[in-house]
Amino acid sequence: MEQTQIIILAAGKGTRMGGDLPKAITPLGHQTMVEYVVDTVESLETKHKPIAVIGYKADMVQAVLGDRATYAIQDEQKGTGHAVMCAIPFIAPEIKNIVVLYADQPLVSKHTIEELVELHMSHHSKLSLATATISDDNLFTEQFYNFGRIIRDSENHISAIVEAKDASEEEKAIREVNPAYFCCDREWMVNALSSLENNNAQGEYYLTDLVKIAFSQEIRITSVTIHEIEALGANTPEQLELLSSYL
Repeated sequence: MEQTQIIILAAGKGTRMGGDLPKAITPLGHQTMVEYVVDTVESLETKHKPIAVIGYKADMVQAVLGDRATYAIQDEQKGTGHAVMCAIPFIAPEIKNIVVLYADQPLVSKHTIEELVELHMSHHSKLSLATATISDDNLFTEQFYNFGRIIRDSENHISAIVEAKDASEEEKAIREVNPAYFCCDREWMVNALSSLENNNAQGEYYLTDLVKIAFSQEIRITSVTIHEIEALGANTPEQLELLSSYL
């Protein structure tokens, strides 16, 4: 983990939460969502503080985390890919691997991060990711139905990730989804980010498009399987209540 940098995306507004707080510092149990993620990162054997990408009411997020993070500012909300671009200047020269986590997915575990990095390094991968197979019917329909679906070939290698909006009915029935926990080779990631495009309805740069770039370069993506609970996030008060029940 010494050559690994964690980036936490924490710039969002949290509009659907119904309040005016940055989503990262939405209260969950005894602390805020982003603090759970930072707690987990601090339990890792890494020399470097996480880089928190902040934007909306950035000073409020900084007030919560203090000196527990290095801060990169995303002045405009141009998507997750753009958020990671904002963090690149703060990455130390010796870093080889980049792990991207999310302030609104607070249940990711130390074990998952370590396993993802170990797999990535042992396979000398360019891109590794965590996937979750959703066994609970209610979670699948209520929480994960809009996640990208993992498509595997006859040898069980990831051959595609199909976004829910583009999926056929057969593909929508696939229970293995993409929570977008990525570990990337630093050099490959920086080059790939520079080629991202924002020709979509939102005009944003999506981090998940790194998967398409990897496929176009015929790069094999390695993956670890995580428990469905670790993949849960919160965009609404109802989803936040569900997260709270698993604390």
